[in-house]
Amino acid sequence: MGIQSKIRLLILLSLTAMACSSPLKVITDYDSKADFSQYKSFSFFELKDKGPGLSELNQQRIINATREELIKKGFIEDQNNPQLLVNVTAIVNEKKQITANSYYNYGGYYRPYRWGPSYGGSTVYNVTDLKEGSLIIDILDASTKHLLWQGTGNKEIDTGLKKPETEIPTYINKILSDFPPGSKKK
Repeated sequence: MGIQSKIRLLILLSLTAMACSSPLKVITDYDSKADFSQYKSFSFFELKDKGPGLSELNQQRIINATREELIKKGFIEDQNNPQLLVNVTAIVNEKKQITANSYYNYGGYYRPYRWGPSYGGSTVYNVTDLKEGSLIIDILDASTKHLLWQGTGNKEIDTGLKKPETEIPTYINKILSDFPPGSKKK
């Protein structure tokens, strides 16, 4: 295998590895007029699963990880009289990704009466089926049902989660890292 072929293979493997391990992209927004220090307790709405690919086990892992993060931040789960309502929505969409790789040959050639450069190349198209997952956490005032805070995590999921029992809590931690805003509750 020539050096150019090795370089192409390394670039292709690097791009493949980057695509398979896309980072979680987190977006948060909140009501800047809300006084988050007044809230001490929470309860859940039901998890809403939209799209294929979210098992009942992963639904429960999402609820448990969200509960644990909120408790770490000093909130108490109260089913009877919560001050906050937490709504978790998981959306899994299937999409196609098309990539094109072009290869060029700038080597020389020799024929019995001629010496000169040869130019040529080819393009290889790859179509990949991907899943893109979004996890949306809405936190509402329980008495007014007014949305106070929203965190969204988006990630490409090439295959299923390898270790969902550790990956899901990590994703929830990242999404809730800025909740409550302006406070150092941990």
